Amino acid sequence: MFANTRGVGLWGIVLLCLLVAPAVAQNKAELEKKKQENLKKIREAENILSQTRNEKKATLGELSALEAQIAASQELTRLISKELSLLDAEIGELGLVVRALEKDLSQFKQEYAKMVYNAYKANKGYSTLTFLFSAPTFNQLFMRMKWLEQYKEARIVQLEQIRKVQDLLGMQQQQVRSKRQEQQKLLDEQVAQNQNLIALQQRQSRTIARLSEQEKSIQQDLNQRRKDLQQLDALLARLVKEEIERARKEAEAEARRNKTATASASAAVPLTPEAAALGNSFEGARARLLWPVASGFISAQFGEQQVYKQVKLENSGIEIQTKENEQVRAVFDGEVRRVFFMPGMNNVVMIQHGQYFTVYARLKEVTVKPLQKIKAKDPIGTVYTTKEGVSEVHFEIWKNDQKLNPEQWLFKN
Repeated sequence: MFANTRGVGLWGIVLLCLLVAPAVAQNKAELEKKKQENLKKIREAENILSQTRNEKKATLGELSALEAQIAASQELTRLISKELSLLDAEIGELGLVVRALEKDLSQFKQEYAKMVYNAYKANKGYSTLTFLFSAPTFNQLFMRMKWLEQYKEARIVQLEQIRKVQDLLGMQQQQVRSKRQEQQKLLDEQVAQNQNLIALQQRQSRTIARLSEQEKSIQQDLNQRRKDLQQLDALLARLVKEEIERARKEAEAEARRNKTATASASAAVPLTPEAAALGNSFEGARARLLWPVASGFISAQFGEQQVYKQVKLENSGIEIQTKENEQVRAVFDGEVRRVFFMPGMNNVVMIQHGQYFTVYARLKEVTVKPLQKIKAKDPIGTVYTTKEGVSEVHFEIWKNDQKLNPEQWLFKN
């Protein structure tokens, strides 16, 4: 028989690569998405940095913008390295297929040559007709005709196998060349990103050195910021208490009208069914809340943080550094309860979402008023920018009289 089973291992390798390829493509797509997100963060931080940079005086805002850029650049470098590892694995798998194809092709060609040679020897170099009619009996003639027919079919099969393997080999070799080009592009990107990271770290060092020269004034600014945050914290605690008391009285009045049980005195806001549903919806949006600004980064986190050298600040919310004149927006549906001005924090807006409250401070302008119903994404004002060019929104979340970490509630990129 002329048929053979060579190439079974090859097709197994090709099938395995075809099964693995979609998973690799999905991983690469996810990495590319994360890379684009980090590139966006780098561009945003650079835009913010260009507004905060002051040749005469370094600022903590400038340092924060640089740190945000460095963090995004480091993450981007890590993602590029991960993508390079995936590419290396892909190229390795393709190389395995190419080598198997080359081996199979060589074997098919050898078998084909051997088959032609054996056929030549079998008919002793005679032409086909001579070979047939030189048969001593009619039965031998019939057998020779059958043999020639099988030989012809086997040659066609062998030639088709060779052609298919050659086509597949060409495709795989082209894929290897394409992956090599992709790999080189990534390597160039990695080199450029490393150079950018070094430049950012050098700028960071220069900024820190300039800040050291202004240490006394920075200490004074941070002490003032601590006082401002403490005053806002105390004021918000009082306002939340007033809101709880107001809601309790309203609930008692409603109970008297309906002759039902009155609301008990507690640290929780008594809620109407509508307000309770809103609060439940807000609670369900944990880690998915809109950011109060469309672009920016967290420049100061919740709780006690070391902001400069040994100086620590206790923050009841977070600071989000953004661009000048950036619109500040509501993160969820609710009702504006308070709008007021406070020295050091500028305009402040408090919005109620059932038993939750969100607070937006350091606003230059306010476009809402108390008791106004509001939807998520509705503008409430614009960010205030300091004389040093730092545009920063102070954002807090309260559940009744409990302060929550806003970072755990905002949508994570």
